Amino acid sequence: MVSANVWGFVTLFVLSVGIAMVVYAVVRRSLRSLLDETIRVPSGTTFYSRILFIGLLFLALYSAIGTPFDLKEEAPFMEYVWKIAGALSTAFALWCLFLAAYLVVVTILAAALRRRNE
Repeated sequence: MVSANVWGFVTLFVLSVGIAMVVYAVVRRSLRSLLDETIRVPSGTTFYSRILFIGLLFLALYSAIGTPFDLKEEAPFMEYVWKIAGALSTAFALWCLFLAAYLVVVTILAAALRRRNE
């Protein structure tokens, strides 16, 4: 039988990757329209969109894989819940930092290219 530690890791992995994909799906459309209007180079829009997706995905994988599930077999269910919540907390913090840095880069890019194109 599969241990509860494996189920906890699988749950954390699915949640972290799923939330990263949801964040990307929410931001993607408006980011693409901003970049299409500002950069006016389709390959540039694709590049910056993929960088966002890869960054969110790698941070999700980092938080999932970097969390050891070494709880005892007789550990209560809530210990697994807290372990998953702690790892997701780390993932959310890393996503916030990454999105802030990404926002700064895209804002600088948009401001510089908008002046040049007008």
